[in-house]
This record gives sequence, structure tokens and C-alpha cells, in this order.
Amino acid sequence: MAKAIVEVCSQKSVGSGSGFGGPDTYFAVQIVPDGVEPLKVLNSAVAAVRGIEIRYFGEGYLRNTGPRSSYAKARAKAELFAAEYNAKQPTAAFCEDARAGVFAQA
Repeated sequence: MAKAIVEVCSQKSVGSGSGFGGPDTYFAVQIVPDGVEPLKVLNSAVAAVRGIEIRYFGEGYLRNTGPRSSYAKARAKAELFAAEYNAKQPTAAFCEDARAGVFAQA
């Protein structure tokens, strides 16, 4: 079993001195196995050591969060993926019943 956690990460926009830098917020989902501490800072090298999978879903501008913005679309994609992933995971009670043989066929 694993759990999908949505991460909203802000960063300083990079670009020319005129103030028109790149996107300042990005969305990712970390898929964390049971018994593993989720990452506080997304780092692919640390994630690989811990067995965590990171999926990137897009980026946007924090100052532009309307419903048609790239920010809103990326956030919606990340939240939908996490919700669907977590819904497909068996519960702890189901796993205990399976280990106990409750579902064994006669």
C-alpha cells in the first residue's frame, strides 16, 4: 500500500531583471510507501533512496489562479490523480482480513 500526497511548491521566478520571470509555483504528487516518511522538500535523489515516486503535474503563476489558468489546471490534475490513486489502494483493515484468510475460498 502507498499513499499519494499533493505537493504545492513555490520557487522564486527566474528570468530577466524586468520582472517577467518563469512560473513560480509547481505541482507534484509524491507516492509514499507505507512506513516511509514523506519528503518535506522534493528531491529526486532522496526520493529514490526512500522508494518514493515523484510525479510532476505542471506549473503556474501564484498571482494568476483563475479557473482557466495553468495554475488551476495543474492543481486540478494533481488533486484528481492523488484522489484516484488513494481510492484504489486497499485499506489497512482489508489487508489484515486478507492476511487472516477471511477471503480464502472453501
